Amino acid sequence: METIPKSECEKIGFFRKTHGVHGEVVLEFEEHFEFSVEEAERFFIELDGLLVPFFIEEEGLRFRSAKAAIVKFEDVESEQYAKRLIGQSAWLYQTEIVDEPEEHASLLIGYTLFDEQLGEIGPIEEVDDFAGNIVLTVNRKGEELLVPFNDEILVALDEAKKKITLKLPEGLTEV
Repeated sequence: METIPKSECEKIGFFRKTHGVHGEVVLEFEEHFEFSVEEAERFFIELDGLLVPFFIEEEGLRFRSAKAAIVKFEDVESEQYAKRLIGQSAWLYQTEIVDEPEEHASLLIGYTLFDEQLGEIGPIEEVDDFAGNIVLTVNRKGEELLVPFNDEILVALDEAKKKITLKLPEGLTEV
């Protein structure tokens, strides 16, 4: 049996506790590994000094925050089995560590936000990413307005005029 050399891997976090009774565990990791965790198909878990691969079930990863995720592994079906993983380190190959993608949404700072129904809303002053949820901070007549952003509500983007048009959720701009 071939072993996984630790020298080719990087420790990304550890398993803090079980979640529920069906074998799910909570993985805590450093925030800069968020994209690596999101892309992972399996983690190596250190058991008895060896790195053992545990494969993530399809749809078996849910983020709780930018530093924690609930993980469901294949063949880990009970809380009792999952308890064996608690306190153990989680590892990935160094080649699987994903650098944070460039913040393309931050390029929207300075654009003017328009709603397809209401017209001009105001200038975008800030762009924040809350665990993959993009939120635009817009100055609307001197008031701060927080606007969720995703591709589904994007109507138009005019880079030349620095103008973005969204289909804003109903009631978002009401005071």
